[in-house]
Amino acid sequence: MAKRLAQMGNVYPAISVEGYEAETDARRGKGTYKKIMNAMEALRDEGALFGFSITATRNNTELVCSDEFMDGLINKGASFGWYFTYVPIGKKPDISLMPTPEQRLHLRNQVHHLRYDKPVFIGDFWNDGPYVGGCIAGGRRYFHINNAGDVEPCVFCHFTVDNIKDKSLKEVFSSPFFRAIQENQPYDNNLMRPCMLIDVPQVLRDVVEKYGARPSHEGADSLIKELKDDIDKYSQAFKELSDPYWEENYKGTIYYKDYKTERKEYLEKLKETPAPKSHKEKAKV
Repeated sequence: MAKRLAQMGNVYPAISVEGYEAETDARRGKGTYKKIMNAMEALRDEGALFGFSITATRNNTELVCSDEFMDGLINKGASFGWYFTYVPIGKKPDISLMPTPEQRLHLRNQVHHLRYDKPVFIGDFWNDGPYVGGCIAGGRRYFHINNAGDVEPCVFCHFTVDNIKDKSLKEVFSSPFFRAIQENQPYDNNLMRPCMLIDVPQVLRDVVEKYGARPSHEGADSLIKELKDDIDKYSQAFKELSDPYWEENYKGTIYYKDYKTERKEYLEKLKETPAPKSHKEKAKV
């Protein structure tokens, strides 16, 4: 398989790892760590491009973004990778696994160091909000289709109103549900808080209720029901920590903008701009 991937040249696996053997096997099953290490070595030896995918939790954040751990992945041949902050979703959502606000900020700072000082390209799905203008979900730059065909705003946002078997993507992107998400973006001018699941959760609750979005699997709505108070506490704690950091580190940079006003002005300007002529009309001219 590694040889075939190397020959194809256009498929780049991102291999899930949670730390060393103890951390990875605890979450992914006994024997997983040895299997993925063997897979990385095979890919490296065949010259295939591959990376890693890491879920940062309260139990492993400091480890998985450490220099020592990253050096090990690079030696195995990884050239890129993703960090995902644990969000309490799925079959058994566990609020206690969420990294603390301090850990999330530590991850952000450490990822910047790793990017600058190591030969690896890293995406930090939550902490990179400043580089993409906040949330990219809901069809703004990104969306997700699950294995049942449900079109979700994001791979972590398990709510849906449309299925790809019933509507075209163009129709889905134009749905009131997706449009409402886009109109709310960014949810806060502090782009270190880009997410409507854990940073500005009232946005998710409002659009789900207003547009009748249904959970795309059993128990998905626990995020906005049973876990509501815990998510609000987390959101407020990270706001208090990150707002001063945003002001201090981003003020005066290209990232420090009133994005809501800027987006509103852009949309208004778009309405005023005449539609481009069709090819037939241009030919007549």
